[in-house]
Amino acid sequence: MQLLNPSLIQLNVRASNWQAAIRKSAEPLVNQGFVTANYPERVIEIAQKDGPYIVIAPKIALSHAAVEDGAIKNGLGLSVLVKAVPFGNKVNDPVKLVFTLSSVGDDVHLNQMAELVNVLQKPGLIENIEQAQNIDDVVKLVNER
Repeated sequence: MQLLNPSLIQLNVRASNWQAAIRKSAEPLVNQGFVTANYPERVIEIAQKDGPYIVIAPKIALSHAAVEDGAIKNGLGLSVLVKAVPFGNKVNDPVKLVFTLSSVGDDVHLNQMAELVNVLQKPGLIENIEQAQNIDDVVKLVNER
């Protein structure tokens, strides 16, 4: 199974702030029926209430919400921002990579998270993704074990 769906990857995404980054990163998932149009708004509302918990590592945000917030089917997308934006996380800001996760089952959610954390530990991965020239390069970097 591949972790990242190529049709859910976007490069050179422009976002003026973290809310725009969340919305833009969710666009492919909304357009392809992985999440509802309300899903990114719920992610933003939850982050505004609970703080920038979605910033999981330096330069990396994992945008996600619950099934009842609009997840329809399992998927993981990635948006690489042109310019990193602050999310309000003192330790890991600014964010350059926004992963958008849609999970419809607890076991799937945990497996997706564990697999992503495992992949993100590959030395040089983040820098290589930032420099990738096309989506195929990103897919190879992330999906190759």
